Amino acid sequence: MDGVKTLSVVLFTIVNIYGLSSQAKTWDVSALYWSMKIEGQVAMRRGFEEEINNFNKKGPDKINITPYVAGEGRQGIFQQVEQMDEAIKKKPHAIVIQPTDNSALVPGLLLANKSNIPVIAYDQYIANGTLTSFLTSDNYQGGWDDGLHVESLFSRSYEIQIVVFEYPRVSSTIDRVDGFFDALRSRGQKFRVLKRYDAVDPESGEKAAKKFLQDFPNKGSVDLILTVNDGGGISIVKALWEKKRTEIRHATFDGAPESIQNIKEERLTVVNSAQYCAELGRETARTLISHLLGKSIAQKKLIPTFPVTKHNLKEYPGWMGRPTASFTKREQQKLSSDQNRQPSSDKNRNILNIRIGVAPLCPYLCETGPGKWSGYIYDILNEVAKSRDFSFQLESIPNTRLVSALQAGKVNYIIVPSYIIRYLPDIRVMGPKLGVSYTGALLPVSDKEAIIDEESFRNKKVIFGDMAMDPDLKVDIDYAIKGTKLTGSDISERMIKMIVEGRASMALGDYNVLRYSLAKKSNPSLRLAATSLTGFNSLVLVGTPKQPEFGYLPNNLEKWFSDARINGDLKKILEKYNLQDWDIFTRG
Repeated sequence: MDGVKTLSVVLFTIVNIYGLSSQAKTWDVSALYWSMKIEGQVAMRRGFEEEINNFNKKGPDKINITPYVAGEGRQGIFQQVEQMDEAIKKKPHAIVIQPTDNSALVPGLLLANKSNIPVIAYDQYIANGTLTSFLTSDNYQGGWDDGLHVESLFSRSYEIQIVVFEYPRVSSTIDRVDGFFDALRSRGQKFRVLKRYDAVDPESGEKAAKKFLQDFPNKGSVDLILTVNDGGGISIVKALWEKKRTEIRHATFDGAPESIQNIKEERLTVVNSAQYCAELGRETARTLISHLLGKSIAQKKLIPTFPVTKHNLKEYPGWMGRPTASFTKREQQKLSSDQNRQPSSDKNRNILNIRIGVAPLCPYLCETGPGKWSGYIYDILNEVAKSRDFSFQLESIPNTRLVSALQAGKVNYIIVPSYIIRYLPDIRVMGPKLGVSYTGALLPVSDKEAIIDEESFRNKKVIFGDMAMDPDLKVDIDYAIKGTKLTGSDISERMIKMIVEGRASMALGDYNVLRYSLAKKSNPSLRLAATSLTGFNSLVLVGTPKQPEFGYLPNNLEKWFSDARINGDLKKILEKYNLQDWDIFTRG
């Protein structure tokens, strides 16, 4: 009996140990969706929840999703800010979010970081803070593919007359436009941008189409219109078709069923770089699952787009479809032909002096005296020059004269905000992004309100300086009680003093400039908020078509950034200026 009793105890112990080791896990995840009225976003949610349901059916482990829906417009942004706070209070194992605004969710992300709650964002990023992972469509690729198809429709010697319907306050639409014009330039295609209008949804699209028809009443005056999405593009095509402007060709993005039908029936639209909306949701779910299971995940992942034309209509599976193997192969071929990604030979390292035109602005590039420089871009160039055995010389030139200096051969490259050269034909954008500038708001720490648009200025005394922005993106200070522009030197320091002394309640300026100034003169009574008021502008290296890679500088920079992000050299340089890496904005 004693032997039987001992055996029973052993078996009982083994069963208990096995039971504990194989105990099912349950994770609580908050999912913050944007809109359930926008079809593409609905498809993203369907793909996400489809993948989660499949996981839950396969084994004992379960993921419980608590859904939130922000809704559209300004109210939707405020709603999501509140939902983010509510989700954090529940202390979930993770938060998945499709941000309604790039900057309004920053405080929530920082709080989640402080609370050690992983945050995975899809479709749109959050400007500051740490995302566990970020997934989005490859918008630059979509623009590139649209550009290549448009280029195939015209003779290269013909100057295409283009009108752009844009929305430059969001990085995804900016990337689409940049990819489109980079593709045209890479093929030597002549073009001219006649005018630009804001259009991102049906209402703004109808308004922009009406203005376009007033500005261009004559047939043949415009060859092509480029719209940054189907939200505005569909209503624009409808208005032009009704006015019998059938001579105009249309390039667009997203892959909405109505727009694909326009291609099929030859109603203006000739190419639409369509998203795999559901696949973006599925891949977000797969990333979440891998993270919860303790597996390594990519910090950023791009989902390919599909350039739908009349020749491949049958191949595109729609928003709920998945990328095909044949398409992935085609995409790899496209990437290998991208001139910006070509490796250069080490054989002909140039021991020469490279002249670069710049407009000084600390902390990007600081002119400390005649021929004397500092700033993080200068430090980076200095490191690259030492490692690759060349010298460089910075030429101080106002932003308004940088392009003409490049074209006149006075410098080999210029470094400029991308809005300055985005629509120009006779230049080449080369190498990696050298930074990103956007508008920051300096406020008393007691003012917790998110700065979303001009309505946020009401009942505030606003001071502002140059914001490194596209002049066409004007901030309407008239909403404020009083708006005063500061000029001259030491603007950031004066802003800080005026806010502290109560002579102003908000200061607007370049976010990185303000952040750098605060590091030199920290004040716990102030807070700096990122905003999307004027969009996001990359700082880019620009060369000429004849010598786009003079001295191999673009490729040397690519190599340095690749290594420096791994070994920490970039972080060390940026910390000197109280700045953070802009890798969330990069294409890869």
